[in-house]
Amino acid sequence: MTSTYVPRQRAWSVSDLLAGVTSADVTCSEQDLSAAEPRLWIDLAAEWDARLLEAHIVDANRGFSAEFHAFLKVWAEDEEQHTEGLLRLYSLVTGEQEGSVLSRLRARVGDFRSVEPLLEGEFEVLVLLAYDEAMSTAGYGEDIPFYRSLGPASFGRLLRELKNDEAMHYRNAVELLVLAHSHRVEDVPSVVERVVQFDEAQEEYRATFVLDHATDQFDGAKMERVGESVVRTIQRRMRRQLDR
Repeated sequence: MTSTYVPRQRAWSVSDLLAGVTSADVTCSEQDLSAAEPRLWIDLAAEWDARLLEAHIVDANRGFSAEFHAFLKVWAEDEEQHTEGLLRLYSLVTGEQEGSVLSRLRARVGDFRSVEPLLEGEFEVLVLLAYDEAMSTAGYGEDIPFYRSLGPASFGRLLRELKNDEAMHYRNAVELLVLAHSHRVEDVPSVVERVVQFDEAQEEYRATFVLDHATDQFDGAKMERVGESVVRTIQRRMRRQLDR
């Protein structure tokens, strides 16, 4: 690597954002809550599952670079804050105590057997995360009005913070791919295609954090559009790097 890699991280606080918000501020009806709860749980559980993916990558001692682990550290810190925010919101909206929700989250076990072929090496993991974070950026952007409809404006602002963090993770992944893996520029389309094909075919999310798109919110057309955008961005940046 010819340049120093320092992943970027946004500064914001769940405590500041949700300060003073109580269950009395929640305005959705009982009927709306019944429909909203599964959607809230999916987002919360997926953010919690980031720690399961981090442990799976680290515990396998894959020999990834120090720069990758710097990326992973920033990413994991942000995902913990996302969990904190969504946990607080979920408890406020549903009335379930945070301790009870945490007990359910702590019982989750990631099944990485199906996605292991997508985690072959540092290059493949970074491409997978770039695609996944790009999908999350799009998904959270679409979710803002739904969260805002639950009550206080801070719920919508929380989703906007999550969306902007996911966009930063995407940029961090692309930056490291460009700095450390530009020699694999021609491999990018095939790796992304494999990820998208897996995402389209997956019928059940198995607490892996990545590729949690087996819901009505996402379809194959959206996955393919995001995949094509990711390929264009990574390859364009890589080719510029190689031309220097």
